Amino acid sequence: MPPKGGESDGKDVIYVMLVDAVSRGGCPICRAVEKSENSMLWIMLYEHVNDPHVRERIRRGNGFCAYHFQKIVEMARSDPLIGGLAPAIIVEDLPSRYIESVREGTTLETECFVCSELERVEESYTSSFASKLDTTDLLTRYESNPGSLLCYKHYLEVYSRASEPARERLREVQLRKMESLLQSYIAKNDYRFIGTITEAEASSWVEAVEAIVGSGWSSHRRHRERQGRAPPRLLRPLRAHRHPTHSHR
Repeated sequence: MPPKGGESDGKDVIYVMLVDAVSRGGCPICRAVEKSENSMLWIMLYEHVNDPHVRERIRRGNGFCAYHFQKIVEMARSDPLIGGLAPAIIVEDLPSRYIESVREGTTLETECFVCSELERVEESYTSSFASKLDTTDLLTRYESNPGSLLCYKHYLEVYSRASEPARERLREVQLRKMESLLQSYIAKNDYRFIGTITEAEASSWVEAVEAIVGSGWSSHRRHRERQGRAPPRLLRPLRAHRHPTHSHR
């Protein structure tokens, strides 16, 4: 979760986190959200596993969306400090809710606690990025790193919140970055080219995809919104008059 800061020159803790995200390449908003997401999941699994407030929020929301359940499984498997016990304790109450739902023929709707938090985190980073284009050197840093490129969604959101002078410069920078993204890589793949392709050029097609759809949770959220679907459910709706032994596929 992004910390609060309030220095008059705009170079607060969020500024530092955005500068770090710009330096790592890709969409800086996506990168900042991903870092907050991983930190949030790790703290929840390692420090808040027995926190009654956290467990109650998870219980009320009927667990997590499918995306974050998978992230939790991956984190538990890869980090021996977490292992399987922490996720088991956190979701301890959920199987009984599934059983009750099946018995009563009702549907469990999921309100993912992590997604709810990340929506606020994403909004904070996006608004801060836009406001700091005028008050700090963030735009200069963004412009000077060819590997840093706002995805289309976050570019539009930052652009809509930025001041008029910052908008025009951001638009020019974004166009230059997007136009040059694949030019060198495609040119060097011409059979007449003699030389080497740099590591950055070799990965430029991946960056082009990320520039269109974003990455991580932000990309997952955008796909869900485009499809016009509600957040993933833990159980599909139960259809009336269906034999109970039939399975849903």
